[in-house]
Amino acid sequence: MFDLKKFLRIIIGVALSVLIGAALMIFVYALPNERAVENIREALPLYEREGTYPSWALGEHSKLDNFTDAIMLLEIIHPTTDSIDAAMLNPRFVLPAEEKPVEALIKILRGDTEGLSETIYPRYWHGYLVILKPLVLLMKANHARIFLAYGVFVLFVAALLLCQKILGTPYALALAAAVMILNLVSVSMSFQFAPIYFITMTAIIFMLEKNRRLFDDGLYIYFFAAVGILIAFFDFLTYPIFSVGMLLTLWYVLNRRELFKEKLRAIFKMMSGLLISWGVGYGGMWSGKWIVSQILTGYETFANAIHQVAVYSRVENDLANAGWQITSLGAIQRNIAVLGHGPIRIFLFAAIIFLLYLLITRRRNLSCRKILPYLFPAALPFVWYALASGHSHIHAFFTYRGLAATIFALACMATEIWQKKKPT
Repeated sequence: MFDLKKFLRIIIGVALSVLIGAALMIFVYALPNERAVENIREALPLYEREGTYPSWALGEHSKLDNFTDAIMLLEIIHPTTDSIDAAMLNPRFVLPAEEKPVEALIKILRGDTEGLSETIYPRYWHGYLVILKPLVLLMKANHARIFLAYGVFVLFVAALLLCQKILGTPYALALAAAVMILNLVSVSMSFQFAPIYFITMTAIIFMLEKNRRLFDDGLYIYFFAAVGILIAFFDFLTYPIFSVGMLLTLWYVLNRRELFKEKLRAIFKMMSGLLISWGVGYGGMWSGKWIVSQILTGYETFANAIHQVAVYSRVENDLANAGWQITSLGAIQRNIAVLGHGPIRIFLFAAIIFLLYLLITRRRNLSCRKILPYLFPAALPFVWYALASGHSHIHAFFTYRGLAATIFALACMATEIWQKKKPT
């Protein structure tokens, strides 16, 4: 049943989050950046050696996104006179002939600004600056990478141990499999890939610790909205569907004994409500930037953002004119191809064989109640790739990570089938 009161509370929460987000961005742009420039300059040899899209191994799954990382750093070191305008428009220097952020960053760090022009990037919040700028004020940019790697490892271990304690070893292994799909080496080495991981893993730990209160008090709808808001603020449109897919599966696993009393339709209705709640938080927070940016600066941020949404969802002809032949099915196939590249295909093939074995040998013990609730979150990445086919096709080297949510859902389904017993 639609709860208007809860929906209005979420809308109010989104509106307040937009105001808080704007205040945080203004604050971070008001911080002096002289020290940050020096600390980023210390990493100059790193970016000179790596270039735009370095790989630590062969294959797209091991590719780093220095293109976007350089944009992040260029925003930090850009001279700021008006904190409000800068926070809403996010200016940086570019090479005028072609956007090459790494080359522009190297040029600036060498003290050469000749031939550079200014551009703006207002359609994202760029909330990562709230964390990244203080980091590079305190330490060298290359040391910030190491600090990032420590955080990635600590969160993984904490989530894994807690999952094993609360749900058991099989579900902990399912979580480990999903996280391995993300390729933690790349996540640890790229500022661009980290926000989704940190937010989602922190949310997983919080759910494992506080599930009873969240479920019994009906707080999950607000929790999912809050996660959507955080993703929209900190992320640079990488693999957001991973977040909600993982959390929906974990929600079901944690509460399946209580949910077993409900009809299947009621379970889908609850899952849909949580998905919509996340979507309202995510979409509301993101579009909130467009509105507040346009109000505070007068720039046509809203129109710019809507145009780019159309481009990345293949409504516009820009991608076709650039030589991209993109379809929804093609975007799905490309992301699956990146996921299954190299040695990982051996593990995926073994997992598929094991799942088929379970479906055949335990077929008498199967029911829609055991399968369908897991297929709901497992399907979400494919829906995302189909809807955002332009973005998902071009950036498959990082959007493929959304499929980790599919792996987690199917692994949890296999675990329930394997354990045979119905929840009691």
